[in-house]
Amino acid sequence: MRLLIPLLACLSAALEASPLSARMSSQFLVEGEQATLEYVISDGLNPRAQLKLTPVDGLEIRSVGLGAEPRIAFGRRREYVFRFMVTSYTPGNYTIPAARLIDDAGEILGPEVKVRVFKETELQWSTAQAGGRSVRYAAGFHTIDDTPFVKEVIPTELKLYIPTDQRVEDWGIPEFQRDGVAAWRFEPRPSLGRANLLGRSYYAVSYPSTLSPTRSGMVTLGPAKLRLITVQTSVQNFNAAFYEPLNVVIPELNLASQPLPAGAPEGFEDAVGDFELSVTTSDSEVREGDPVNVNLVVSGAGNLDTLNAPKPIDTEGWKLYPASSVQRDDRRDITGFAAFRQFMRPLIPQNQIPPFRLVFFNPETETYRTILSPAIPLKVLPSTAAPSMAPSVPMALPMPIEEMTDILGLTRAGMPLLPETRMENVSRYWQIIPAILALILLFRIAQLHLFPKLKPDPERVARRKAIKELEKAPAEELGFYRTAGHFVEEWLGNSNDELVKDVLTKRDQTCFTGDADSAPVPRSERQRIVRGLRRLMLPLIVVIAGTTADLRADDEVAAEPAPEVTAPEMTAQEAYDSNSFKLAARLWLESGPYERLSPDTLYNIGNAAYRLGSPGEAALYWRRALTRDSSHPEARQNLRFLERKFGSITIKRPDYQYTLAKIPLAGWKSAIWAGGWIIVLSLLVFPATRPMARMRIAAISGLVAAPILIGAGVVGHHFYPDDARFAALEEQAVVTADRASIRTDAARNAPLVLEAPAGSLCRVLKETGDWVYIAFTNETRGWIAADQVKMLIPEAQPEPPTPPSSTSSDESKSA
Repeated sequence: MRLLIPLLACLSAALEASPLSARMSSQFLVEGEQATLEYVISDGLNPRAQLKLTPVDGLEIRSVGLGAEPRIAFGRRREYVFRFMVTSYTPGNYTIPAARLIDDAGEILGPEVKVRVFKETELQWSTAQAGGRSVRYAAGFHTIDDTPFVKEVIPTELKLYIPTDQRVEDWGIPEFQRDGVAAWRFEPRPSLGRANLLGRSYYAVSYPSTLSPTRSGMVTLGPAKLRLITVQTSVQNFNAAFYEPLNVVIPELNLASQPLPAGAPEGFEDAVGDFELSVTTSDSEVREGDPVNVNLVVSGAGNLDTLNAPKPIDTEGWKLYPASSVQRDDRRDITGFAAFRQFMRPLIPQNQIPPFRLVFFNPETETYRTILSPAIPLKVLPSTAAPSMAPSVPMALPMPIEEMTDILGLTRAGMPLLPETRMENVSRYWQIIPAILALILLFRIAQLHLFPKLKPDPERVARRKAIKELEKAPAEELGFYRTAGHFVEEWLGNSNDELVKDVLTKRDQTCFTGDADSAPVPRSERQRIVRGLRRLMLPLIVVIAGTTADLRADDEVAAEPAPEVTAPEMTAQEAYDSNSFKLAARLWLESGPYERLSPDTLYNIGNAAYRLGSPGEAALYWRRALTRDSSHPEARQNLRFLERKFGSITIKRPDYQYTLAKIPLAGWKSAIWAGGWIIVLSLLVFPATRPMARMRIAAISGLVAAPILIGAGVVGHHFYPDDARFAALEEQAVVTADRASIRTDAARNAPLVLEAPAGSLCRVLKETGDWVYIAFTNETRGWIAADQVKMLIPEAQPEPPTPPSSTSSDESKSA
């Protein structure tokens, strides 16, 4: 808003330079035809003010009314109008001199008005049918000058003469052909004139516009077709009224366009007309490194709609950014103003803003003219940054901005397809590690605080005690076999194992015969018996061993290598290198199911589409790559370049969001999860350890660091440049046509809302046949042809990109 106020003030000054304007119902009159001439004052009026007109030989100008008439204009602005009637019976070109408005404050001059009067015999008469009756009419294109210069804008009118006894409901808008000229649309004026032609009364309808030759030599406007809607009455139906079309044909107009003279001065950029230049700025004092906002207003008469912004004569020591223009209204008047805003950054100390230069060709004098604005004093203040410790500080150069003139190259992707398991699911597998640690800590807590409170199993304790007594049995045969026999009878009495029978037999031979000696039992025999009895006592060991063997077998099966996916990367790469971009895109797209195409593969398809001449398709596939990998740097940079080059309508983001995008969105989510796991594990450490344990110090550090990690993750996730916040990915679409016509209704002849550039992002609201109702990121809504937009998430396997057709969608529909 701070930058807009000076520009509005500058525009107000341009408007105040000529508060008296002139409007004429038609500048092209047949002999005897009357036209209304209005002089309008919008600044308020002194009641004693008088308007003086200079008489013109051959023209009759008479005042209508009693002076100035007040009325309410657009925007509820009050204005005053002086009305005059103009007529002539002498053919020729006339110029009404500037009107003089005289009051106590002085004299105000208005613009000159040009009028052309032609003979009645110059009219070309034709006949058309409407409701079964013939209607005779005259129609034709008219210009002030039949030999305009290239790029010169001249007033043009389509004049239609139709009998006054023919009632017309809708005057229509003509559809015309053109060769070598640029012309704005022709719209009928609300007021109708009258003329007596061939002894009858005719309506004189004016369709004003402007025309500009685009090349030298013979150029043509027309022929044209005009469809009027007339009201007819039926005698058979008791004079009931019904609508009937009347198709009018307008013959072509041929002009001899002149080339601009040679020897154009330096800085001439096809400006044709008579202009004045005003340069202002609100930044008379700036600090080192700050930009200067310069407001440029070009006023006068000429090709204001195609003017380029004036440039400074000396750019040394300045960093210039592309100038932006203020959109003019849709009337495309020859007179008016064109406003621009230029940002400049001083690279070295400056004491003034250099003069700006405007070079134009004046078709009235047939000469080139150069105008310079005065230099504007400028004061550069020191920067408010903290001073350095160095004795001298060199002035810092501005940070360079992206000056790409082409897209980045292909990525040499080693994996054209995504694995069967989606990467967003794999990124969560790391949480298994903290989950296992949490289970270990929970088991430790139970071991320390829960297990001691549980009553042990008496049988289990007795078995452990019996095994320990067996292991401590005496070494001599008598004592060992007595203990072993007692163990078998107590715990394994029902077992039919051969070892049990051998132990009992040996016990009977040793302990119940009189010839027993005290020889020790061999160590190997003792270990065999103890291990065998323990095995029979604890049969779970065998089960565990068997289970472990089965798991090892499963691991061996799982370790078998997966079949490799054969990628057509090299084939598509070779096609791309040989400039067969359509074939390369098709090969990449057919390398696997669309759902498994990797972000690099989608990025390469976008590059192929751009080389193919389809910037909309390129933006579509780069955005599809970002849906797979939100931090894909090449896709994001190429998309930024394309949107800047074509002016695509998209979400405007600050620079810090692109810095956040260097880390994937899953990374910011993982930071939040990691912080939560650290808090959980840190809290579990305290009951799982004893006082003064070292792990508690690490837990305290985790409780301090975890909130910081969670906060960083929340901030990154909240401010991440996520297009899904504009609309769900399933609802997003991208404009693929080079220039898509957005209309107010689902019809080719509906009024135009805007021309959407290729790559514009939108949200699909409704689909109806061949039309789609969409909403752009700037909240503009309208209808677009279905073949000019494609969904971001396709419902089926998408088709490969194709070169854009030479005809637009609207033209194809009209055909």
